[in-house]
Amino acid sequence: LAIVENDYTASFAARHCPGILQITGPIDTDHYRPGPVKDRREVVLGWIGSASTLPYLNLIREPLKQLGQRFPQVRLRIVGVEQAAVEGIETTTAAWSLEGEVEDLQDFDIGLMPMPDDPWTRGKGGYKLLQYMATGLPVLTSPVGINQQIVEDGCQGFWARTEEEWTARLETLVTDGALRRRMGRAGRQRVETVYALEVQQVQLGRQLQALVDGGE
Repeated sequence: LAIVENDYTASFAARHCPGILQITGPIDTDHYRPGPVKDRREVVLGWIGSASTLPYLNLIREPLKQLGQRFPQVRLRIVGVEQAAVEGIETTTAAWSLEGEVEDLQDFDIGLMPMPDDPWTRGKGGYKLLQYMATGLPVLTSPVGINQQIVEDGCQGFWARTEEEWTARLETLVTDGALRRRMGRAGRQRVETVYALEVQQVQLGRQLQALVDGGE
């Protein structure tokens, strides 16, 4: 039995293993939870990652710049690197820590996941999206690989392929607080139903038991 996170890696594993189980994530929904309701004017666009994936933000530098210039209440918050900046939009950064991760996510209003479409990214598991959605955030993502299955376009958030789409959909989310809340609730519900640890561990247990039973 090969355990994989997405269809892309499943297609490779299937050439070498008779059994495939796809488990995307999973994510602990008891640990990652929505924070308190925010009472503030500013809108925080959030990104969490590492130095190796920080260059993905370059894909949306122009949309972020345009948004920052048109909407002075918008901020960009980057978690995972200590120094980074995007021209035209107020940016703050924070080093990642296990203890502070959930609180950092809860401070976001919108979760961002831009990334290129290449063999490496097609093999990713979309965990950043699951973190955002588990904390009740609407998301905006490049429709690459598993991202297209995690996020239903227009339901838990939006897909965006071009700079024009990123700009338009960012503006929609920034200016519509009710939409953000509705999509955030839908995202949390989807994670609880499909990607939660307690859901996926049952599937894993059943598959492992089937292997044991099949070998007897």
